[in-house]
Amino acid sequence: MSSYYPIQPELVQKTHSYRERTPNSELNQDILFYYEFEPIGINSDIHVIPDACQDLMFYMGKDQKVVLGNTPTTREIYSFTPKGKYFGVRLNPKQTVIQYNCALKQIIQQPFVNVELGCTLDSKFIQAVFEAGDFEQRVQICNEYFGSRKKEKSLGDEIFATCFDSIIENYGLFLPDVIQHKTGYSERYIRELFYKKTGFGPKKLSKFIRIQLLLQHFSFEETPVNIDQYGYYDPSHYYKEFKSLLVITPAEYIKEFLGWKNIKR
Repeated sequence: MSSYYPIQPELVQKTHSYRERTPNSELNQDILFYYEFEPIGINSDIHVIPDACQDLMFYMGKDQKVVLGNTPTTREIYSFTPKGKYFGVRLNPKQTVIQYNCALKQIIQQPFVNVELGCTLDSKFIQAVFEAGDFEQRVQICNEYFGSRKKEKSLGDEIFATCFDSIIENYGLFLPDVIQHKTGYSERYIRELFYKKTGFGPKKLSKFIRIQLLLQHFSFEETPVNIDQYGYYDPSHYYKEFKSLLVITPAEYIKEFLGWKNIKR
C-alpha cells in the first residue's frame, strides 16, 4: 500500500451530484483530487471524519466565498451552506503550491477559515473558478494555476514527504527508528517539521492516516482487515481507537456506509 486517497463517505451519501477528478500527473504530490457536490435541502449538516488534509473550498451559491476546510480530530458535524454547489480541492499534506499566512496550528482550530486569513490566492484565479461554466472547466483552471505555482521542494519539504510516505507504507504507523534511519534526522526535528507542515505531531497525524487506510480497505478490498498489520495490539485496541476517531464502532460504520461504492476511483 503506497497511495493515500482519503474518503468522506457522508459527503458522497448525503449530497447531490458528488463527483471527483484527479489532478494532472505533475500535481499528484500537491493535490489528491478535485471534487464537487451540492448540499441536500435545508439541513446541510454532514459528519466529516479525520483525514489529515486541508481543503480549498469554493461555495458557488449566491454569496460566493472561498474557505479552507480543516481536518477534524474526531468525527464531527460540519455545516455547509445550502442552495449552491461546492467545488473543492483536497490538498495533499505534502503540498507546496499553497503558502499559508500563519502557523497551521492556528488555522486548524476551526472547521473553516476564510481563505484570506489562511493563505494567499491570486484574485484572478478565484474569479476564474467562480466564472467557469462547469466542473471540468474548474478542474482545468486549477490544474493550470497550481501547475504554474510549483516550486522546487526545500530540504524540509523533502524530509516531510519521506516521513509521510513512510507512514503510509507502514499502514499508518509512525515508526521513529525507521524514519530516523531514512532521513538521518532526530525524532524531535521530525516532530517540529510535522507541526510546521500540518499543525499536528506525527503520532496524531499517523492516527488520522491509519483510520483512512482502514476505511479504504473496507470500501475497496475484498479481504478481511488484518488488525496486526495496522499495528493494533489486540481487538480492544482496534475498537477503542476506531471509536475514538469515528464515534461509531467498525461494525456500525460498515453497516451504515459500505453501500456508497458508487464512486469510481
